[in-house]
Amino acid sequence: MKLRALYLLIPLFAVNLAFAQEAEILFTQGEKLFSDGKFSDAYFNFTKYLEYNPDSAKGYISRGNTAIFLNKISEAVRDFKKAIELQPDNYRAYSGLGTAYVYMQNDSEALKSFTRALELNPKDVITLNSLSVIYYADGKTKEAMDFLNKAIEIKPDYVDSYKNRGSVYLLTGDTLKALEDLNKAVELGPNRVDVYNTRGAIYREMEKYDEAIADFNKALEIDPNNAEAYCRRGVAYLYKNDYSKAISDMEKGISLEPSMKPLIDKYLKEAKEKEGK
Repeated sequence: MKLRALYLLIPLFAVNLAFAQEAEILFTQGEKLFSDGKFSDAYFNFTKYLEYNPDSAKGYISRGNTAIFLNKISEAVRDFKKAIELQPDNYRAYSGLGTAYVYMQNDSEALKSFTRALELNPKDVITLNSLSVIYYADGKTKEAMDFLNKAIEIKPDYVDSYKNRGSVYLLTGDTLKALEDLNKAVELGPNRVDVYNTRGAIYREMEKYDEAIADFNKALEIDPNNAEAYCRRGVAYLYKNDYSKAISDMEKGISLEPSMKPLIDKYLKEAKEKEGK
């Protein structure tokens, strides 16, 4: 009788094992899709994974991170809060929640979440970078740089630390240090569109327009529909007095991402005025 009961359990165990394996495949595929920038597909995978594992904190964190890139901010907040409910000491959940609050322009809640994440893991370079952004936006440049310097000390090969520190250097007028950091970021992340866009902006600020355009070209080689790269390249062409290319690029960027229009409109108008003369 006991032997018969054991045989009855074996198929059930095998089915559960198959479900578990399928779920992990979905999660792994979701991570790959996320890293490739295919956020809608990644979101689908993480959602299917959570159907198999509704109590998985890592599933909610990964879907929450993906939701941010899809501009589903309220959904991201719910996912991160669910992850915290399941694992109250998970620093990644607090860090993700802080990022969602940043997108909601709720800096006070973001600061609370990031601070808690750092309490749980003082060496979390993602949180250190996020805190630097908040402190810089609040006019606390020294504190922002301290966070970034600490992040680089902890993890010298983390691309975003150099990109963000370079951005701070650029905004404070130190273009040479900014370029040094972005060269390092390109070295570490040669396929990162945002890194080329940032270094291109630095070159443009240094009036090295050919180098800037080369970086925006590289960004568009990686992502042919990157609106920011088109708009930035358009501005570089404007400063090179190549107005037709400037207009074409800026209009292309705005068509891909209409929310960029307020940021780029004055440059587009200038290019059109100068081309008409």
